Amino acid sequence: MCLCICALKWQQRKRFKALFWGLNLMFITFFSSGLTMFLTRANSQLFTAIKWLTSAAAVTMALSVGSSAYAAQEPATATEDAAAAVFSSEQKAAIERIVHDYLVEHPEVLVEVAQSLEAKQMYVQEQALTEAIEFFRQDEFIPRRGDVNAPHYLIEFFDYNCGYCKVVRDFTKRLAEDYDLVTIYVEFPILSALSVRASAIGLALFAQDPEKYLRYQDLLMTADTRITSEDQIKDAVKAVGGDYDKLSEAVNNDPRIQKALRKNMELGQKMGVQGTPYFILDGTVIRGAVKDYSTFTDIIEAAQDSSKK
Repeated sequence: MCLCICALKWQQRKRFKALFWGLNLMFITFFSSGLTMFLTRANSQLFTAIKWLTSAAAVTMALSVGSSAYAAQEPATATEDAAAAVFSSEQKAAIERIVHDYLVEHPEVLVEVAQSLEAKQMYVQEQALTEAIEFFRQDEFIPRRGDVNAPHYLIEFFDYNCGYCKVVRDFTKRLAEDYDLVTIYVEFPILSALSVRASAIGLALFAQDPEKYLRYQDLLMTADTRITSEDQIKDAVKAVGGDYDKLSEAVNNDPRIQKALRKNMELGQKMGVQGTPYFILDGTVIRGAVKDYSTFTDIIEAAQDSSKK
């Protein structure tokens, strides 16, 4: 940073602009040539290594451009600015060699950067989790079963074609019977186009009649087979007394439906949701298929014990 400031003092504002664009060009060039090396050396740490490389490259670039700029002492034209931002093959090789040698001598840097990045990612996901919990518990266009003011809540991300979601459904229904709990259903269609269609029709039905929606969802989530045809969605709608044509029209005309699906995907991505089922039980995340009912009950019992202290 000090070097960059010095370069700025030495030269006019145009030369600082040349430095800025030179840094970007250099990073792109170096990334292309050094990708194979870091895939081999860093593996899963690739992105953290690249992040460190950006800083190291910035220092090198500041030295190079700052020194040449100081020597010139002339106003730079657009052509000169562009030329200053281009490295020769020898310069690029020198930069690669400097960074390579440093990482070989100090491999602990990659570990430190990886740990820092992981901590930042965890912080971002924790913030996103708090945001999502607040949104899903308060938004009126999120389907739910039970008293919204219940002391416990279970937020479930599900896909109508998710087999594990269907297996766990018996546990979540039992949980709602054993405890004063509200179950909040997050339509998260990621497995197929028919999953998206089933979710959109479901939300349209929820907007018209929440009780019919819950019966519709139960029919599709207790079926032993995947949704492979739109006729299966139509049959479920008909079985609960809905009008499929009107629901299809609502999907096209009610902006809340697409907005809700986009919001679900957005929040899921921020939290790092990579598949279904995905649960948030009283603030605790549970990923994937749950094989034991006690996985849920232990969390609730712990929450109850904590509230008594």
